[in-house]
Amino acid sequence: MAIVNRIRELRQKKQISQEELARLLGVDRSSVARWETGANHPRASKLMMLAKIFGCTLDELLDMEKGTGAKGG
Repeated sequence: MAIVNRIRELRQKKQISQEELARLLGVDRSSVARWETGANHPRASKLMMLAKIFGCTLDELLDMEKGTGAKGG
């Protein structure tokens, strides 16, 4: 599962709107929308904040535990 799908999935699980997530991250709602459509990707610092907001590890956010997410390197 791509990071774009994980962000949407975890946001919806937490019942957080794109606007609320954007506020928590200090970005525009359009940034969150672009992440969720794959038009853009969050910076590393935002990935760490996303993991904290969603209560997961970076590996879980990137879907690395299943070996289907982005490859590090």
